[in-house]
Amino acid sequence: MGNIKIFLDSDVIISALLSSKGASFEIVNNSKIYKVISQIIAYEIEEVTKRLNISLPRKNVFHGIEIKKMTLEKTRLANDYFPYVFDQEDSHVVAGADKAKVNFLVTHNLKHYKIDA
Repeated sequence: MGNIKIFLDSDVIISALLSSKGASFEIVNNSKIYKVISQIIAYEIEEVTKRLNISLPRKNVFHGIEIKKMTLEKTRLANDYFPYVFDQEDSHVVAGADKAKVNFLVTHNLKHYKIDA
């Protein structure tokens, strides 16, 4: 069986940076899992680490993670992916997972998504 392909929400990577004991750290550092984020997620991570004054590890935080460029207009993003989220600002996460054609979207923010949709 091949690697599991997952799309990571920014909160998972931030959690992995904050603690080396949790599931997020294990997922982010597992070489058997093919990890994907969007450029929007990468930007969010950089902004949150600055705002929270989180020192990034010496090795690149995005090592082993594919960063996909998304080219969706904001209106299409909202129209196509808003049915899956409660807040339109989270549409890009579902869009990124869809565009990356992953098996799973991994997030800690379950309350942001219409899971049954």
